[in-house]
Amino acid sequence: MTEQPAPPLTLSHRAHLKAALEMAREAVAAGSSPVGAVLVNEQDEVVARGRNRVGEDQTAEHVGGASVAHAEMDVFFALGKLKNPGKLTLYTSLEPCLMCGGASALLGMGRVVWATDDAWGGSGRLIKWADHPAMQATEVMACPYPDLEAEGARLFAPEARRAFPDEGWELWRKRYPAETQDVEEQDAEEDQG
Repeated sequence: MTEQPAPPLTLSHRAHLKAALEMAREAVAAGSSPVGAVLVNEQDEVVARGRNRVGEDQTAEHVGGASVAHAEMDVFFALGKLKNPGKLTLYTSLEPCLMCGGASALLGMGRVVWATDDAWGGSGRLIKWADHPAMQATEVMACPYPDLEAEGARLFAPEARRAFPDEGWELWRKRYPAETQDVEEQDAEEDQG
């Protein structure tokens, strides 16, 4: 693989992260997990949008109903073979898991930016992004906007409570105490009812 320069730093990070969060809301509305992604070229144009489709049927256009139907994979499958991936930026509403982070690295993404850390399922929990040999050519930006980070955490918190084991939920509560409070209160009400 030839070395390509990273995308310019002038991209509209905030607007693209908001677009990824909107895709996450679409995923929830469709019955899937609240994770969204957009892929942006060096001209700051969105070239693909994706969302989690694990809870949906597969179609000719999208992988669905499979454990690999994550938002990032939806973007990658939709585009097929990427041209100049080192000049692309992947924006996600949630820190990519090992599968999606690994795919981003193996495809040679120039940059990965996410709105919200995933205290349990994110790649960075298991291996530091900067320490992974495949990620050396990929710039990684975590949570550049606190308000969007909080929005993403509130959006994903119910899924984290439902899908993660107690240990994972504890990590989420410690990382995002305010954003997980509503879920905790709802759990307490259900326990009393």
